[in-house]
Amino acid sequence: MSGPHGLRRSETTSQLQDEQNIYDQQHSEQSTEDLGPQFDKMAVTDEPQHQGFRAKLKAMVKDAFPEAIQDLKIMGGMTALEARVKKEMHDPRLFPEVDHVAHVRRGLDLCPEEQAFLAKRKVRARDNFAKYISVSPEEVDPRDVPVVAFGGSGGGFRAMIGCLGYGRQMQHTGLWDCLTYVSGVSGSCWSLAAYYTFAHANFDKAIAHCKERFSPYHPLSGEAIRKILSVPGGARITLGPLIMKSKSGLQTVAMDLYAVFTTGWIFFQDDPAIHPGRTPHNQVMGWQKSWYRWSSAREYTDDGSEPLPIFTAIRHERPWKDWTDKEHPFKEPDHGEGDHREADDAWFQWYEMTPYEVGCDETEAWVPTWGFGRPFHEGKSTMQLPEQSLALLLGLCTSAPAGPLTSYLGTISRNLPANFLGNSVHALASRVAKFWGKQGTEEFQEHHPLHACNEHNFLYHYTPHPLDNPGPRPPGLENSPRIHLIDSGMDNNCPTYVLLHPHRGVDVIINMDASSDVQKDTFPERVDQIGGRRGVKFTKRHDVKPGADPKDPERFKGMYAQIYDGVPCARPETVVDSYGRRVKTPPAPAYGRECTMVYMPLLPNERAVPDYDPSTAKFSGSYNLVWTPEQVEMLLRVCVANFEQGEGTVKEVLRAAWLRRKAEREKGGVGGVGMRV
Repeated sequence: MSGPHGLRRSETTSQLQDEQNIYDQQHSEQSTEDLGPQFDKMAVTDEPQHQGFRAKLKAMVKDAFPEAIQDLKIMGGMTALEARVKKEMHDPRLFPEVDHVAHVRRGLDLCPEEQAFLAKRKVRARDNFAKYISVSPEEVDPRDVPVVAFGGSGGGFRAMIGCLGYGRQMQHTGLWDCLTYVSGVSGSCWSLAAYYTFAHANFDKAIAHCKERFSPYHPLSGEAIRKILSVPGGARITLGPLIMKSKSGLQTVAMDLYAVFTTGWIFFQDDPAIHPGRTPHNQVMGWQKSWYRWSSAREYTDDGSEPLPIFTAIRHERPWKDWTDKEHPFKEPDHGEGDHREADDAWFQWYEMTPYEVGCDETEAWVPTWGFGRPFHEGKSTMQLPEQSLALLLGLCTSAPAGPLTSYLGTISRNLPANFLGNSVHALASRVAKFWGKQGTEEFQEHHPLHACNEHNFLYHYTPHPLDNPGPRPPGLENSPRIHLIDSGMDNNCPTYVLLHPHRGVDVIINMDASSDVQKDTFPERVDQIGGRRGVKFTKRHDVKPGADPKDPERFKGMYAQIYDGVPCARPETVVDSYGRRVKTPPAPAYGRECTMVYMPLLPNERAVPDYDPSTAKFSGSYNLVWTPEQVEMLLRVCVANFEQGEGTVKEVLRAAWLRRKAEREKGGVGGVGMRV
């Protein structure tokens, strides 16, 4: 999504209607299919179960209550599932990290693992970089190779497909092998997660999977949910993280359900070892022993073979004393209205999630990724839980497209047992339904309708309590056992902030922007907002405007890759915030060096796909999570053509960045400031 100016809903009336039609079609009648054969394989054992009490119970009630059969099966399965997860969450054979206490790391330096990655990546990048800009490797000193980063925006499946499309072209042309970092906001985080897990670092494989998975079912439809829960291992991998989160003392909210079911459906995989064919009834949840975990991406980063991926999320900081209570600084969970919007001295803190660490450079606090999700006290984890599932982590990063979740909560509720997690799912669905009324799809306003996920705060009581002063601790972040992280698109729809971490030393940022407003020239304001916080002034090099004729193939000539020159500057006293207000510049570590940005908006391309605008086509809405293979391919053709038309600019910028670093080195690290890339 693209910030709060029209953020919480799709962009056009036709898109809203298309999403309504999908909802109506998939909920016109509830399936009464008997899932007995499939449910017998449900995740309690991962293998077909023997007939027993459940079968007798089924025979007793089937004739009288046929519609209750599935619920009875799920109830029985869930009882065993909760017991199994509670036992397994302490098993180091499944989760080796439970044998280790996680510690908070303080400071602005990069963690040792990321520093080791950088050293290995630089060795690999030299030859790749030389080949890409068409010079001899002998001409390039490894010290002069620029640090290049790619950022993907938010925008639901449109952004996910767009990020995969640009990524595939970068991989095919060799640019991907020149990158050091890749980061995403919202939908682009799905892309990175897919690439580094089930796609095994292959964009073609990820794209082929999207074409198969994105239709005909919505991830939160009854059909999708039942399939996920009824395949071998499905319920354990999907619901196990929720059970574990509940056991850790956190309350499950609607966004947690959105996270596990949406990611569960996106990642729904076929097991080629057992079922060579591909039909909905022989697919499983990735056939792994446990749920996906983000630290597993180290397989591709520890040796420097792939760029380091960074997810993003934000936290709304309100530093004054009058917190509503010790856990909640705001009265309402809604991050776009009420006291949030009226908070003149509040801002968004950016959190980042790599396969190594989760943390925030503003607070200079980090924990190992395998330790995020645990309770902490005075800098140490107090409950040694397994690593939080990738699905729940993605739920924090991708919550903006969850607008229609309120429409689907009833479906989720009907497909979970009445006693699951203490009936909280049903109570939640009931409360939301009452709040929104009984409309099929609610009308979204300028706010976020759902409570952000509850997470354990790893800075809780970080400062040791003095023995000689047993009084209350000061209010603020260290006094809150919970934090709430939300989609970073609510602050800025490109991940520029984390790529400008002062110790990453990024020379070139390539931002692919699939926001809905890419034709409204809002990016200069957004980059000013983040640049101002980091002490970098970005200036657009060429002021190119689109042509007036939408049929003109040359309409967007010169706009598929736009250069922004970034130079260090004094941090301004004020910036324009996410709500269009001029406010005091939020705190952030200053970047302090030059950085050039190549801005690549996902614009229409009349040559590639006539009469198709990715921002306004009815199926391209940010909330639409059902795309046919033909629609996926249509957007990919636009991505390919746009990248090809902008690649010359990318090479120009990379070559200039190399020459700038070379000149700085030859001058002993002095000079280069003000030199244009």
